[in-house]
Amino acid sequence: MNSRREFVRWCAALSVSGVAVGDRGLFAQASGAVQGTATPASLAAVVALMTELMEKQGVSAGQIAVCKDGGLVLSKAFATKPPAGFAAVNSQSLFRIASCSKMFTCAAITRLRSRGDLDMDAKVFPMLGINAPAMPKDKPDPRIDEITVRQLVDHAGGWNDHESVVAKDGTHVPGTEWDPMSGTRQIALEMHLDRPATKLELAQYMYGKKLQFAPGSQNFNSTAKKSYSNVGYMLLGLVIEKVSGGPYLDFIRTELGPESDTSNVYLSRLLEKTKNPREVWYTSSRSGPTQLNPRSGEVLSEAYGGAYLPEQHESAGGLMTNAETLALFASKNAVWGLGGRSARSGRSGSLPGTSSFTCSRPNGVDGAFILNTRDFRDGEAKLDEFIGALQGLLDRV
Repeated sequence: MNSRREFVRWCAALSVSGVAVGDRGLFAQASGAVQGTATPASLAAVVALMTELMEKQGVSAGQIAVCKDGGLVLSKAFATKPPAGFAAVNSQSLFRIASCSKMFTCAAITRLRSRGDLDMDAKVFPMLGINAPAMPKDKPDPRIDEITVRQLVDHAGGWNDHESVVAKDGTHVPGTEWDPMSGTRQIALEMHLDRPATKLELAQYMYGKKLQFAPGSQNFNSTAKKSYSNVGYMLLGLVIEKVSGGPYLDFIRTELGPESDTSNVYLSRLLEKTKNPREVWYTSSRSGPTQLNPRSGEVLSEAYGGAYLPEQHESAGGLMTNAETLALFASKNAVWGLGGRSARSGRSGSLPGTSSFTCSRPNGVDGAFILNTRDFRDGEAKLDEFIGALQGLLDRV
């Protein structure tokens, strides 16, 4: 194909139409060997569960991986015959991982903290040199300069992108019901840009917006998950770049790599003309106005520029890798929050064209799966059921 735009248009048509598992036949390719105390029967049950999900819910590509005591015991890929222009899926294929990207952001913050390079109580916007809103008409919230790095990690920065909620302490927390990271076309138009806003421009835009609660007064748990903030993790990516002096992804690949292999972690790109040849296709039943050109009326699949741009989500949800990397990374790093491996922790990711999940269990088992869609024949509740059943099986590996 001659241009990235032509590729995006072609993928949009593919994504909306979808590829049913039954149409082309499901296959599975495995790598890795059973080792340690893992039993073939327990791993076979994991494979059977994954196969059932994909066949019944019409998922055309996925991976699953399991580690036991830090060693890989299962890595398996499942897919239909790939569409033209894509390679056959295997355990080394690359999938977007949505919010599982935040694991790597937390690990980077942990590394900078442990080296003494980052004060967790540092004020974020002053650190980034942002002291004026992008929109002259905006009046910054008087509390905006008080947001700290620690609060961003804990989803305590002051944003509620969901509906209003009564927090555990009885405080009424208003909601915007609008995630700025999925509304960057609107932001670009408000800023009178003829291109997507950069991450720094998005940060400047948010500097001028009202907070929904005082920074640090609420968090992910106290707001029943409503304060979950992609914007906060986008800002953490900028913090990592500011402190390290280099690109976010370079830090993930070079500084985390020696202890936790991150050589298979990449940024999924839509703004460039070429894609990674190992990247899979994505399916979404929905479409929206292009994020690639905010002044265009073109409509694209939500998985290919009609809802978000991975480049803007980078540290919040724009990375891609494979299930092996996620599971192995979880064996050494916290899946949720900072620090090393944390049993009984899990993290899921969801964006148009992507579902992911990573967890660490009390028995030394870490597991991860990635799918190339979040559209399921029987609704997203089926994925929640699958995750519950999977964790039960992992506890018996």
